Amino acid sequence: MKKILTFICLCFVFNIFCPAIAARKANEVITPQSQLQKRQYQTRQYTGNKTVIMKAMLNVLQDQGFIVNNANPLLGFISGAKEFSTNDKTIDKMKEFGTTKGMMGATVAVVEVTANVSEFGDDIKVRVNFKRKLLNVYGNAQKIEEITTPDYYQNFFAHVDKAIFIQKQKI
Repeated sequence: MKKILTFICLCFVFNIFCPAIAARKANEVITPQSQLQKRQYQTRQYTGNKTVIMKAMLNVLQDQGFIVNNANPLLGFISGAKEFSTNDKTIDKMKEFGTTKGMMGATVAVVEVTANVSEFGDDIKVRVNFKRKLLNVYGNAQKIEEITTPDYYQNFFAHVDKAIFIQKQKI
C-alpha cells in the first residue's frame, strides 16, 4: 500500500513540475501485455496422448472446484466455471480472485475457464484462459477482467503436470 501511495504522490509531483516525464513513467508502469506475452504463460506443450491430457485437465478443473460446462474431445475444447460467495470467510479472496478491493456490492464471484487442447506435430499443445467476474445481487456483471498473472497459470499447469503423471501411472 505504501508503494502505491508513494507512486501516486510522485506522479502528482511530476505532473505539476514535469508532465512529460510523468506521462512516460506512467506509460511504462501500465503497459498492457502483448498477445504473444499472454500466449507464453497461457500455453504448455506436452508429449503423449490427447485423450490422456484432456482427461487430466478435466480432473484438475474438477479438483479445483470448477463445474465443467462443456468438453468436446474431438475439438479439444473445455469450458467451465467456479462460483463462490464473496461473503464466504473460508475462501482466500486474494488467492482465488486476486483482490479483496472492489468487491463492494458483489455477492458472487465467478472464475471462468476455457481450454484448447490440440495436436501440434507429435506433441499436444494446451492453451488455457481464465476470467474473473463479480456479480451483484441481480446477477449482473459488476466487474469482468482477464486473469493475466503468469503465476496463476504456472500453478494451474503444475497441477496438470501432476495429473498427467498420475494418469500415465494408472494410479
